[in-house]
Amino acid sequence: MLRKINIFIFYILLSLSLDAKEPVLAILNNTVSNEVQTFSIGSYTFECRPYGILSLEKLYETAKQGSICQNSIDEFYKKNPKLKYYADGLLEHKQQYHVEIKDSECILYAKGQMTLSELLLVEGLAIKKPMFKDEEFESYYTLAQRKAKIDRKGLWGENIFNSCIEEMYK
Repeated sequence: MLRKINIFIFYILLSLSLDAKEPVLAILNNTVSNEVQTFSIGSYTFECRPYGILSLEKLYETAKQGSICQNSIDEFYKKNPKLKYYADGLLEHKQQYHVEIKDSECILYAKGQMTLSELLLVEGLAIKKPMFKDEEFESYYTLAQRKAKIDRKGLWGENIFNSCIEEMYK
């Protein structure tokens, strides 16, 4: 019962702060992966997943077991072990971050005005979701993804994009 009351209070505070255009500051507790971070606001703890993107972890998770996509991602992380924990190296635990919840995902401002989603896109560790339409972020995400593609970073340099996307549409 107490947990339900805490959740209810959290949503009220969150909605009030969003209506007032005040930033919601949350404390980073743990960086599980590039895909999942855990935050807390007061006694309420929640998971945060980057908004508007499909990370390599998500592509791996949705691919068939033992598929070319999964094998490509495994090989990529063997060659680039630090990129598997990119978000952990970028974010500092017990630090406050501006977080917005949108469509059950998080807009996490990780580096000034840049979101974690943009930073993952720039490094080639994610792709913009197909059919992503958000007036505020679409141009930033497109630009970040284009930069990774031009620089052949991450999934763009290892042909992961083709192997994973082909499997998604089979």
